[in-house]
Amino acid sequence: MKKILVVLLSMSLTACVVSVNENSGHAQQESSTSQAIGTKQGFSEQRLLRINSKMQEYIDEGKLAGIMTLVSRNNQTVHFAAQGMQDKDAGIPLRRDTIFRIYSMTKPITTVAALTLWEQGKFHMNDPISMYLPELANLKVYVSGSGENMVLEDAKYPIRIIDLFTHTAGFSYGFSGSEVDKLYRASPMMQGKTKPENVLAELAKLPLNHQPGTQWNYGVSTDVIGFLVEKLSNMKLGEYVKQEILTPLNMQDTGFYVPAEKAQRFSKVYNNNKEGKTAVMENEPLGDFLSDPAVHNGGGGMVSTIDDFLIFARMLLNNGEVNGVRILGRKTVEYMRSNHLPAELLPYRNSAAGEGYGLAMSVTMNTDDVKFMSSEGNFGWSGAASTYFRIDPVENLIIIGMAQFIPVGTHPYSDDLRNLTYQALVDEK
Repeated sequence: MKKILVVLLSMSLTACVVSVNENSGHAQQESSTSQAIGTKQGFSEQRLLRINSKMQEYIDEGKLAGIMTLVSRNNQTVHFAAQGMQDKDAGIPLRRDTIFRIYSMTKPITTVAALTLWEQGKFHMNDPISMYLPELANLKVYVSGSGENMVLEDAKYPIRIIDLFTHTAGFSYGFSGSEVDKLYRASPMMQGKTKPENVLAELAKLPLNHQPGTQWNYGVSTDVIGFLVEKLSNMKLGEYVKQEILTPLNMQDTGFYVPAEKAQRFSKVYNNNKEGKTAVMENEPLGDFLSDPAVHNGGGGMVSTIDDFLIFARMLLNNGEVNGVRILGRKTVEYMRSNHLPAELLPYRNSAAGEGYGLAMSVTMNTDDVKFMSSEGNFGWSGAASTYFRIDPVENLIIIGMAQFIPVGTHPYSDDLRNLTYQALVDEK
């Protein structure tokens, strides 16, 4: 879990519109200028070109090295663009098969893995997590004070598995200025100095931010879900995910590290250096992703390609099935993408007006409050290195953006991508 704290915080234009053979896993690319400008699956192709123009601004201004964008509707890809560089210094452009660190977009994948076990009756949502991971029994909760004067109390209720899925357990990531987060930052667990078998014991030494179930607080909850999957399956998380999700869906470039034979396709990750310039990040979160880690980080440890993640997103949009392969039942997916927070915890954070929270993803509950074009029930999440996805069941629509800049939100290309996608819809409902 090397440097998990940091991650869990928080050439040329190659733009094309693509036509996809849905019975294969690959797209046949066509230059956008080689087609007549018309409509496709209810989108104005002319309006979709605005996505390319706006993304190119981020690249030309030196904010982002490269951006890949994809829009799918009715299981047809209507827009794809790979703009800018995979590696600026080496002059390597983004390609469709570029591999990205997806960080917290790992959470929905880990969640689906856990839900396959839920469907088998391996656990119930109201079960205390300590039933399966006894290290997490008898936790303490922060009350007040700091250091030697810190006041703690017993947890009034056990952490339930549903609390982990919804980030209401009380765990943290350590990136706020709170007294609890100071303890997280000092913890050997968060510094990558803990053996895999001791991670949960170290986590149990840290007080919860709040009583379980009483607040939304983004933290290592999905990492704990990953340990639950391992316990119930008797497999390492990556092995179970590969068996139950990646191999059935033919997601060949997704996993917890990049094999040596694929390393040339792995994008560099960028941040702002001391001079405020975009530069390759040193000491990137969770290591270099080039070897199989001792701990498979269920909250942020995976890599993927845009086409692999498209398959996963289509599975969720299609109620658990894609290309004739079923991963989850319809009602399970409906449960995953439904809000599970009580009214008093909405919105789950100040920047998420109109949004609720499902299992490892936000979900739009009130389009009047959301500051984007949207539909009720729209759901998705993002990753620390500026990856992004949203799925809209009303419009049968998927939006995916892949960039590699930490921290996420520094350059809000995904906000533009979302609105620029919706403004291109011109069909009649």
